[in-house]
Amino acid sequence: METQPLVSVFIPAYNAEKTIRQAIESVLAQTYPNYRLLILDDASTDGTADIINRYAAHPQVTIYHHPENLGVNRNWNRGLALCQGELVARLDADDYYAPDYLAQIVALFQKFPDTSLVFTGANLLSDRSVVELPYTESWVKRGRDFLPDLLRRCPIRASSVCVRQSCYQQLGGVIEEMPNIHEDWEMWVRIAATGNVGYIAKPLVYYRLLNPSGCTSLAIKNARSPAACAIWLNRLAEGSLPYQLTNAELSFLKQGMLELVLAFAAFALEAGYEDSVQKHLDFARQLLPAGTKDNVMQARLYARAAEVFLMEGDRRQKGWQYLLKSMQYRFPPVEFGRFLKLWARGLLGNTLFNFVRNQTVARNNFSVGTPVP
Repeated sequence: METQPLVSVFIPAYNAEKTIRQAIESVLAQTYPNYRLLILDDASTDGTADIINRYAAHPQVTIYHHPENLGVNRNWNRGLALCQGELVARLDADDYYAPDYLAQIVALFQKFPDTSLVFTGANLLSDRSVVELPYTESWVKRGRDFLPDLLRRCPIRASSVCVRQSCYQQLGGVIEEMPNIHEDWEMWVRIAATGNVGYIAKPLVYYRLLNPSGCTSLAIKNARSPAACAIWLNRLAEGSLPYQLTNAELSFLKQGMLELVLAFAAFALEAGYEDSVQKHLDFARQLLPAGTKDNVMQARLYARAAEVFLMEGDRRQKGWQYLLKSMQYRFPPVEFGRFLKLWARGLLGNTLFNFVRNQTVARNNFSVGTPVP
């Protein structure tokens, strides 16, 4: 009889009284039986601790209450230190699993034992639920071959990831100095640079977007993204990370950072955080060739804002406003094709635009490696 590997799932929780029960119940409802659930309450000040304590008698649950708040990254590393078994999954307290998440994850790890990390598609939850499948087919491939896509756009939702415990033991935990953002992206790059990656083209996790009281909203207001990216780039330059990037890979990373920072700048612009917008743009300039003119930065900002809001079905009017505003500035000629895509998205609507894109080149350019049936 084949031995079923032990999976440790840990949930870092801070002031999550509205969602923590759903997260916990989704783990306890898994069809795969050989798991342990660790819940780490990071000195919550609401009713989170009381909800967690209701599960203290469950034989597969272990609860930890921190006497003082560690923060996202230190709590993550604390969870890694406590986990046992062959596989480790981290579930955010405001997300939850589909019932067969662990079963399908374990099956892929068992079929491809050299795989270091597996992630899945997601159900994105905001005002409505949207299925997000970054690739149409499941696959396993050499992580280094996956790096260009991972560096440019990070298609991984953190709560969908499961990693071999040996990878964390070899590569270490997340960078605690990063200000509670992008530390997960850096960790996935770290693992992909040194191992193989698998993907399951099914939405096996439910992922909440832009929780108003969560880290992402604070990151927008406090301009955490540029600070985190700067720490990452400095660590790479120092050679203090357990991997190195080629010049081409570093260029992909800077492209990805630029897109992400401009997206956060767009949200800050919409929220009226002028200081935050400026901090994002100042960092974005560092990622572009020296001497990039201010009008080019403004064009990029408004075009990125247009893209962000046109991608949301109920924000098309706002997207059009930013698209038209970007025309006041000289858009970089090298990105003229992207500018045309924005117009196509605006005119066709997001659904039709994505259908046309998916039938042409968008996902067909990605080599899937070994397909998974």
